[in-house]
Amino acid sequence: MHFNLGTTMVVTTLVAAVYLMLHKSDRMIPTIAVIAAGIQCLILFGVMSLSLAKFRIDVILPAVLVVCGVICWGKVSEKGTTTAATLLTAIAAIELLLALRIFS
Repeated sequence: MHFNLGTTMVVTTLVAAVYLMLHKSDRMIPTIAVIAAGIQCLILFGVMSLSLAKFRIDVILPAVLVVCGVICWGKVSEKGTTTAATLLTAIAAIELLLALRIFS
């Protein structure tokens, strides 16, 4: 079984978002992150396809994850939730920069 970088990044964001949702008292923002990361996973594994003429899904979903990660990172204080929020923010930022073709 082979994993490429894109697959591991998307799965890591999903795992970090689920961890935040399970270990945080305010669950609204982590739930949005779980939904966005879940949609990314479904698109990546070919279970679901989205095509919108005016909007780029490959930019919108990482942007939502970055915003959710930053909000969660600002509100957490435990070691595990801080790590999960940092992973979510950093990996989603890399995905966003790749989607915007800033990184080649």
